[in-house]
Amino acid sequence: MNSQSWHIEARHFLLPKSGYTLNECEDAIGINTSALRYAVADGATEAFDSQTWAHQLAHSWVTHEPPALALEDFRSWAADEGQRLHSSWSGLRLSWYAQEKALGGSFAAFVGLQFEMLNGSPPRWQAIALGDSCLVRCRDEEIREALPLADYESFNAAPLLLPSLGSMQEAALSHTAVRSGMVEQGDVFLLLSDAAAAWFLLMSLKRDPARSEFETLLASAREEELGRFFDEQRLSGRIKDDDIAIIRIAFELNAHPET
Repeated sequence: MNSQSWHIEARHFLLPKSGYTLNECEDAIGINTSALRYAVADGATEAFDSQTWAHQLAHSWVTHEPPALALEDFRSWAADEGQRLHSSWSGLRLSWYAQEKALGGSFAAFVGLQFEMLNGSPPRWQAIALGDSCLVRCRDEEIREALPLADYESFNAAPLLLPSLGSMQEAALSHTAVRSGMVEQGDVFLLLSDAAAAWFLLMSLKRDPARSEFETLLASAREEELGRFFDEQRLSGRIKDDDIAIIRIAFELNAHPET
């Protein structure tokens, strides 16, 4: 008789806009391997200090206990994080222009994913997302789930984002997507910031060979080649020249002979 266990493999990739450095990237990745918790956040370029907001959201969410997965918990967590961000600005010497921007707060898209290992059962997954950073679950090269956006045509220049100002959060949070399910053999979960998400959904719809090339490079952690791949996709106009953040989590079921 065989016993079974689930093997998890996680990869991540971060690429700034052309001509920018990683230190200038407004996308952020959060990973907590012990808690099996992952997040991607994408700061809005036009808003004040959104790079900090995105990094704070991604890193705080994966370490926050209990996990902010239910809408009420997420609402409370987001309010606390917004207050923390605005408190960090006190005492800063800002130009009048920056002061005006700061009054409007920061904005970011966010997607978080948590796995729970269950004895004798497949792992359970839970996700929460707001904006245009997405979770895509694939199996056998088919998309099985996508949230909060599932169609590349749904991406636009004015997505609804998570604001840092508490007075603005309630209206945005009403659009939060919350979903859960059980992991199945061969499942691959992708967390993608907006440019990568729109590109991936379009390549999947067209069954373009570029998707397979991307997945091969990402799964084997060939980051330099993956960077060149996206540079080529940008030059050809197939993907928007924007920051790119990606996390890939793959599951395989292993059988072990019992002794």
